[in-house]
Amino acid sequence: MFNRVEYKKNALALLKGNWNIPCLITLIYIVLSCLTDMTPFLGIIVSGIMSVGLAFTLMKMAFVAASGTSETEKVGFSTFLEALEHRWLTSLLGGLWNALWVFLWSLLFVIPGIVKAYSYSMMFYVIAENPKIGAAKAMDISKILTQGHKADLFVMDLSFLGWIILSILSCGIGFIWLIPYMTMTEINAYYDLKRMAFAQNKLSPADFD
Repeated sequence: MFNRVEYKKNALALLKGNWNIPCLITLIYIVLSCLTDMTPFLGIIVSGIMSVGLAFTLMKMAFVAASGTSETEKVGFSTFLEALEHRWLTSLLGGLWNALWVFLWSLLFVIPGIVKAYSYSMMFYVIAENPKIGAAKAMDISKILTQGHKADLFVMDLSFLGWIILSILSCGIGFIWLIPYMTMTEINAYYDLKRMAFAQNKLSPADFD
């Protein structure tokens, strides 16, 4: 069962005392986004690579917490660099592939574009978790994971609306903390959607090989 309240609560618990690295990565993400604002192509590339890098770092953080150890020092900026080293090409292609299909669906109307954006929303988490998976396959897996849950994901994003408004009013500074919070929440949702897809035989571990 999709439980956004639990995902958000668990996200805050995982980030407690561990905000420094995710916030640093987000700050770099925001700066690079601003620098490439006038060049959409570069912006898409930056978005794909940074999204996967942040996701991988937060996933590692969640893994360390789940293992029951206190070795949080293992999740440092080097974890983010590890993601870039092994996933930069797939992340780059994923960003371009995602943007292309969302754009094409948006040509039909705004609503189909939004629906497809949520359909593809899990692909960067698939790439972060599985470096050998190509962008197209990650997108296909994302479409399966989000079947019947796109509205749930939309409502989950709406639940952050108050924080988004506050972040805008703070001249964007609040996004340095909000983006890791939202990303960790989405990672929790990803793991649950993956578990449900396995239980319903929509996917199997072999699909992620």
